[in-house]
Amino acid sequence: MSRLKEIEVRMSEIKKELESEDSDINKLNDEVNSLIEERGAILKEKENRKVLIKKISEDGIGIDLGVGIENRDNVFNAASPEYRSAFLKSIRGIELGQMEKRAMTTVANSAGAVVPTSTSNKILEKVKQYAPLLDKIDLLQVKGNLIIPAEGTTVDAALHNEGAVITPDNDTINKISLNGYEVTKLITISKSVETMSIDVFEEWLVRKLSKKIAEKLTGFILTGTGVSQPQGIDAISWNNKNSVTIGKDEKLEASDVRAAVGLLNGGYDMGSEWVMSKTTFFNDFHPLMDTSANNIITQSAGVYYVCGYPVTFDDRVKADEAFLGNFLEGYVGNLQENINITSQFVTRENSYDFLGCAIFDGKVSAAEAFVKVIKAAS
Repeated sequence: MSRLKEIEVRMSEIKKELESEDSDINKLNDEVNSLIEERGAILKEKENRKVLIKKISEDGIGIDLGVGIENRDNVFNAASPEYRSAFLKSIRGIELGQMEKRAMTTVANSAGAVVPTSTSNKILEKVKQYAPLLDKIDLLQVKGNLIIPAEGTTVDAALHNEGAVITPDNDTINKISLNGYEVTKLITISKSVETMSIDVFEEWLVRKLSKKIAEKLTGFILTGTGVSQPQGIDAISWNNKNSVTIGKDEKLEASDVRAAVGLLNGGYDMGSEWVMSKTTFFNDFHPLMDTSANNIITQSAGVYYVCGYPVTFDDRVKADEAFLGNFLEGYVGNLQENINITSQFVTRENSYDFLGCAIFDGKVSAAEAFVKVIKAAS
């Protein structure tokens, strides 16, 4: 039993003794004061111990006072707190502690280039937060170029007469090749970045890099040309079989929306959603909201629905245009590796440059999974 627990037990015993008229009040009073003083000293020692451990950790010495000096012989990897501390210091030119130096030089295949696991996870989490479409597509994380089979032309199943020869159908398989395109973001901050604590610096770096890279990735998913860059949904060949066009001087009508929904292949209906800019929604779609006459536009728990399909806002979709489709079934992407970070001190500007780099490619895997509402340009 710890001394703190013993003190608690004795305090409870004294409380019961005080209920007796025969108890020695003066003696018990002295004992209580002594116990309170002792408990305070123990708690203060524990708090000082925590502060000391934190100081040691931030300095990179890496000694766990609860384990002992043998912790110096740990095998470090990208998930080690010592390596995280070392990496986030080294890219700012801050001197490393002894254990940080060891972590930086012993992490396999690193040489200081591998982003710490916790930092990398935070970046990817933040990227998906800023680019929700990444969570909606079929996103792979496989190193190197990929060739993915996708369903091509298929023949319907047929009745079979018993004993008759079954001949193979002329079904086809399409191949989707995913390469890798660098998506980068460079941010600059003054030398004062050296004064930030490790946690504050990590949060700032993750936020800055993630937002801009996420915006670019989302832009590719939606409007990438597929020429020397990822292919986006808008690269689909649009015609009257998969899109509804509104005249330049005409307003969107409920019939136009229903017509677009009717064009969506029923096999992709479950899980489909609208993606459009917020401006397009409130200028073109929201005026159709009339619960007394129809249920074209509804709202529930802060989410808007068009004909029962949820709406995601993204300003990278062109004004007066909207996509409806199943992104998981219709689009595949590959983020080849976690976002890398490199840095450089710029002497003439007395500042640091931080470069974030993602390697990504994506393509439409099923064009029939999408339809589009378009406003004519002329």
